[in-house]
Amino acid sequence: MLPSCQHRTRPLACLAALLAALCLPLSPLVVAQENDPKAGTDVAPLIMEAEEYALEGSYDLALPLYERAIAQLKAEPHQQSQLRYRYGIILNALGAQRPDLYPLAREQFEAVLLYIESSPGIPFEHSAARVRSAIAHTFHQESAVQEMPNRRALMLRRAYQMYTGAIEQLRAEGDWQNLAITSFNIGQVCEWQGNLEEAIQWLEQAVALDRKHGFPDLEEDQAYLTALRELVNPQQPVGKTAI
Repeated sequence: MLPSCQHRTRPLACLAALLAALCLPLSPLVVAQENDPKAGTDVAPLIMEAEEYALEGSYDLALPLYERAIAQLKAEPHQQSQLRYRYGIILNALGAQRPDLYPLAREQFEAVLLYIESSPGIPFEHSAARVRSAIAHTFHQESAVQEMPNRRALMLRRAYQMYTGAIEQLRAEGDWQNLAITSFNIGQVCEWQGNLEEAIQWLEQAVALDRKHGFPDLEEDQAYLTALRELVNPQQPVGKTAI
């Protein structure tokens, strides 16, 4: 799923739904070309072609086109960062099929975060907190395919640090849906680390936000929370008492 431009560590239904859910439309790039013929030349056609290939599953053809478009936007850092964010989300989703794409996704988000933090006062579609959570998500997902325990533990630790570093800003911004998603993801990271008590605390926050704001993940999150509680305090089967 991908609410509010961020998705949980769950199976991706389809790339078509992912692209439709992204918050960055192609129109800003098209408008930029219309206003200034020198700005982002041929970028919009490149992106449209890339997404057509992506929807067909021809990722080896799609990804180089995104890279070319990003390179051509070097003189337009705001538009380049918009496209990097979009590209990073797509790469992160495709990582389930190609884990080698997680580092490339992370590279996109890190570049976007650098742009946001180095350009205070310039409005951007995604807050630094959202981008930090996206970076955390790349570590989170990549940890699941690591065979070496030390490497897996390192990635989970980095995911935890990045997620928790985003929490307070998401709360301050009133970004409740991404706050709920990030709380869920921290809870899952804690479970994978073996810290069930803390996992339960984060899932309780996610469920509370789901219930308060009517988010569609309430039932699923509540089931996960119940399962974690069962692991910590398993219910004793009711049987006959020995005489």
